[in-house]
Amino acid sequence: MIALTQGAWGLEFNTKTAGSLTFVMVTGEFEANESLAGFTNAVSQSGAKYVTFDSSGGNVETAIELGQMIRAAGLNTFQLRFTECASACSLAFMGGVERMADPGSIGVHRASFSDEASMSAGDAVAGIQVLTAHIITYLTEMGVDPKLLAMALSYDRSDMRYLSSSEMADLHVITSDIERVLNAAGTAPATQEATQVQAAPPQAARPQTAQPPVVEPEAAALAVVKELIEQQQPIEHMAIGQVVATYAPRVNYYGKMKDLTEIVADKRGYFQRWPERGYRIRNESVMVTCANDRCMVSGTYDWIVRNVVRNKQAKGAARFNYTLTSGAYPKVVAEGGEVIR
Repeated sequence: MIALTQGAWGLEFNTKTAGSLTFVMVTGEFEANESLAGFTNAVSQSGAKYVTFDSSGGNVETAIELGQMIRAAGLNTFQLRFTECASACSLAFMGGVERMADPGSIGVHRASFSDEASMSAGDAVAGIQVLTAHIITYLTEMGVDPKLLAMALSYDRSDMRYLSSSEMADLHVITSDIERVLNAAGTAPATQEATQVQAAPPQAARPQTAQPPVVEPEAAALAVVKELIEQQQPIEHMAIGQVVATYAPRVNYYGKMKDLTEIVADKRGYFQRWPERGYRIRNESVMVTCANDRCMVSGTYDWIVRNVVRNKQAKGAARFNYTLTSGAYPKVVAEGGEVIR
């Protein structure tokens, strides 16, 4: 679906504002093993909820990792016709919780190896098979119809297939109406300059924006805390994305009011110190109470952490307590706890 060639310039992550819309623009080529810390910083510092792209592609694995970070952070993606998101970039775009795009702005084609890659025919075939399976799994997880891959395979790396509005809707590449973004950005010339795009004419028969689910506040708050504790993302940048998506801009963090950027720095240090982490909540210890638009969740969990490089391991138990806003999408406004053994 995406060329595996390594990009020459790497990625840049720039925060932009147009009207009431704040977004991160990802530009450049996706390189192999590229650090995506700049993306996490851009999101955490700006509070942006949208991501857009100007990229002709690059490395598949890096694009998928960025897409997974976008999804973990609960961000939306949009793509307008005046910029390009093609080849590997299309996979990163699909990480959006909600996805909006002009027709002709998303391009796909067959995966290929760099001309400099040195491998046998057998290794190449095996590599493509593994990559194809990875892409199909990722598309499925993102809610995109894997039939998109069959379309992409019809076009080699020297060609590009740009998707029409109806194709994107049918294959679930888009989930929402692009006019939502255009309305938020406004239509003044200054807006067009800021976004480097031109508004596309309204399209018929676009899918409608999904409404927030109706969830009991106790259940919603507990689900957030369980995900934070028991389902921490194993990759540092994805784990940070999970924090950015879940925490309020300011939090009472272990007795002190801290900005989200300070919390992200503290969490990043912990994730780097202990790259392997496992936690299990003792279900019988959990208490959840909600009142006055706030929910408090407390309990006890068992933990084990390990750093193979440092040959270090630790385990024990700890108490936790979180306060969250109530509603379909709770945000953490306070975190505390202590190690008990």
